Amino acid sequence: MKRRILFVCRAASSESARSAQALASLENVEVVTADVSEFESLMQVADASFERIVTTQETLLEIVALANEALGLPGLSVETVRNALDKSRLKSTLKQAGINTPAYEVVANLDEAQRFARELGFPMVLKSLSGSGALATFVIHSDDDLKRVTDLGAFLAEQYINGQELCVDTITIDGEPRFHSVCCYQPSILEAVEDTQIQWSCVMPRDMTPYENFIEQGLKAVKALSVRNAMTHMEGFIDPNGRPWFTDATLRPAGARIAPMLAYAYDIDPYRAWARAAVDEAFDGPWERKYAVGTIFLRGLGSGSVRQVIGVERVQHEFGEMIAEARWPRVGARKSATYTGDGYLTIRHPDTAIVQQALRSIAQLVKITYSSDEPLATGTWGQRLEKFNELNRPAWDVSSEFNL
Repeated sequence: MKRRILFVCRAASSESARSAQALASLENVEVVTADVSEFESLMQVADASFERIVTTQETLLEIVALANEALGLPGLSVETVRNALDKSRLKSTLKQAGINTPAYEVVANLDEAQRFARELGFPMVLKSLSGSGALATFVIHSDDDLKRVTDLGAFLAEQYINGQELCVDTITIDGEPRFHSVCCYQPSILEAVEDTQIQWSCVMPRDMTPYENFIEQGLKAVKALSVRNAMTHMEGFIDPNGRPWFTDATLRPAGARIAPMLAYAYDIDPYRAWARAAVDEAFDGPWERKYAVGTIFLRGLGSGSVRQVIGVERVQHEFGEMIAEARWPRVGARKSATYTGDGYLTIRHPDTAIVQQALRSIAQLVKITYSSDEPLATGTWGQRLEKFNELNRPAWDVSSEFNL
């Protein structure tokens, strides 16, 4: 009899399609998909005939954990999921484990936020307690900014950390990280959100030795969260003194094209790796990091629809052999509101410095024009919170159907 796996997902997502196909490739597996977002709806399709219920979407992790516990199925515990996704609980859990985190406080009103600001000064960061993604996070530079945001409800107020932002991704089996990878953000995500001129990039350096301290603390954080069998994604900073700080965590494959970048760095299938961990409780490594990999996300100034993409031919001519994957902005498509822009280029080469230089050159060569020169409006800060799932959705993450 085949193992029945219920995959809870957003059916229109191309990432979900790849994950579903990876599940279907496992030995002796039948995959059933459910496009639901509420626990009650999930329990209408979930029952004990399933061996496991899994998801790769952050906003669905909690209802999947609740369903698994209700049915007595294996999977991430509700406590582990909440300790990772609830930003206040995450900071508390990491702090108790001796892992460095920015100073924080849950603030329910303007007075509490102003008191926190007086203690630490501006800039500071406010994060939605329930939202995921950078558009549910705000850099606060003044009392006026505080007044605009704190009217919207309670937030996690956090110390602003200046330094190199990066992440450590793991595959953890039976509570023990068996694989890890580092990816550097250039510049920080919040800088890219605030400055719409920036073509944001991620770089996977081939040599991870300079990041050993950050990696060590990241693996310690995964253990502190009591992760059993999962891919994890931990984000943080290395400050100018070399000290690591951890700010965010999730228990799924990373977004921002990091999973495909793993494929190009190691010549592996990252979606199958996730499926093997989540369903088979297994890891097929170790793997050799053969390449440095970088992805630049393409966008420009203006709003409306994409009118012209300049520099395509020159980039293809100069970097063609290094281009692992390209998704050029589509003429006529509506401009994306997210920092991941309207398209991307992924570069790989054995030498990290060459990848870095290629990304800098591409940022100068590629120019996108739009139907309007007016800046793109993402709405008020309240509208950003209401629509953060929609606004954070990458322009290219669309799939019409699953082919299982």
